[in-house]
Amino acid sequence: MEIIKTDILIIGGGSSGLWAAKGAKEQDPSLEVLIVDKSYPDWGGLMSLSGGDLEVCLQGDSPEKWVKDFVYYWDGLCEQDVMEELWQQSHGIFEEYQRLGCTYLKDNEGNYRYVHQRSLDTVKLFPVQTKGTGGKNMRKAMISEMDRLGVKRMGRVEITEILKDVHSGENRTAGAVGFNYVTGQRILFEAQCVILAAGIASWKPSYNQNTASGEGPVLAFRAGAQLQNFEFLHIWNVPKYFEWEGQTVLMPLGAKFVNKNGETFMDRYSPKFGANTDPHYLTRGMALETLAGNAPIHLDLSAIPEKDYPIIKPKAGRQLIHYEKLVEEGIDFFRDEFEWIPVVQLSNGAVKTGRNGESGVDGLYIAGRLRSLDPGVYMGGFALMTTAVTGRQAGRAAADFISGHDRVTADTAYAEKSLAGTFEIVGKEGISPSEILEDLQKIIAPYDVSILKTGEGLTRARLQLEELRSEKLSRMTAPDPHYLLKAEEVKSIADVTEYYLTSALFRTDSRAGHYRADYPEHYDDWLCWVVLKNVAGKPVPEKRTVPIEMYKHSVERYYSDNFNM
Repeated sequence: MEIIKTDILIIGGGSSGLWAAKGAKEQDPSLEVLIVDKSYPDWGGLMSLSGGDLEVCLQGDSPEKWVKDFVYYWDGLCEQDVMEELWQQSHGIFEEYQRLGCTYLKDNEGNYRYVHQRSLDTVKLFPVQTKGTGGKNMRKAMISEMDRLGVKRMGRVEITEILKDVHSGENRTAGAVGFNYVTGQRILFEAQCVILAAGIASWKPSYNQNTASGEGPVLAFRAGAQLQNFEFLHIWNVPKYFEWEGQTVLMPLGAKFVNKNGETFMDRYSPKFGANTDPHYLTRGMALETLAGNAPIHLDLSAIPEKDYPIIKPKAGRQLIHYEKLVEEGIDFFRDEFEWIPVVQLSNGAVKTGRNGESGVDGLYIAGRLRSLDPGVYMGGFALMTTAVTGRQAGRAAADFISGHDRVTADTAYAEKSLAGTFEIVGKEGISPSEILEDLQKIIAPYDVSILKTGEGLTRARLQLEELRSEKLSRMTAPDPHYLLKAEEVKSIADVTEYYLTSALFRTDSRAGHYRADYPEHYDDWLCWVVLKNVAGKPVPEKRTVPIEMYKHSVERYYSDNFNM
């Protein structure tokens, strides 16, 4: 077992991990900071695959008004103090990205162009100057910063457990263990502070979220942190036969979803917003239309004026490749109809944290999408901004923690034992991770489990999960370290599935991204977050009431009231 020592270990090399490293080194340049990522070094996580557009509260705008929009949009489930601080810091992130070479679209007078989000009064999205280059430019900028600041990076490493300071008996982290899934090398990372920036979970759909598989929340939960918002899924509507980024921009510019009869059906479900809303409401409409026999569903872009094509037509990157392949096939993205379908992309469940990413476990901080902020309804550019802000917050807080605490030492014997347990399945006969993953996808995909949820559907899914655990998961095997990585991912996806089903069954109302067809209303006693506590290794749900009396904004309106579905 190789032993690597550092001051701060950051698990995850995407936007939040990179910003966490930047924040820590800015706070204390003398600290040794190491980023460990599951992919190849410096890939930049999902940031590198993103469009790069950002939500920004510009100087002169009111962060309070932004928060008021979110209270309304999230049906009250908004940590108002946290969100106000986030939007206060967003302009600084925007300026820093531009200082590092990222550019954003401007009009002829030099003013930033923006797109209002989800028919809200205040929240704005600022598109990159050249569509298709945003994520690539962000990655390049942040990697240059890592080089300048002297941040070390490692790739191809799967982290399997957060270690505690077992010598002193304190509830404090002392590092983590993992392995290189190419060479099989087992590694102990001894660290004075750990920042989890590994992202949230997916069921590995074909869209670009298939790298997120849930190790982050599972690692935090097993280390003693509490989870939150696991009843919410991130369900997107995507083209059936190819990938496309930018629906957030398409809808405000005039795009419409139509059923097989040519009807813009969302006008019926929401006369006020139509299709200019969050995909969670659109996918509910698509599911209802499909059940009514009105599928397939197509996207119609014919109403978008040509003057707005520069905002949505890609000029570089993977989206340009998609666009050019469509042209080769004789398909005009802007004029032709093509089928779209709902896809369960991600779990919105994450870790319950304090103001600066504190996890409740000393020395363990949470950053990015792994930090629980939103209840399942989303806006374009939100994640790219929040990963940057929360990453920097966690990095600074971790640096401050180290300066005020004694050093710890990891238990080498325990680390070796933990890794030996992980490797037990290598080379044995059994079931492949891919087979179990497909079973997990089948459990989560049905409408009555994911979109139009019912107690009957969720209970059925939970029974299927229990059967899968007893009959297959215990017999999962891996022929080599690469497939051991896949097995670790699948185990995490199974745990996340349990977190989701537990939380979704517990919340018996409909709110924000969670819709229970058997409890279609929102109720006052459910103005709360669902928190999962670790009780003997099992997730146990309880309510955490939203402290409206402590916040600036009362809950006067519900965004979900604009929909009759």
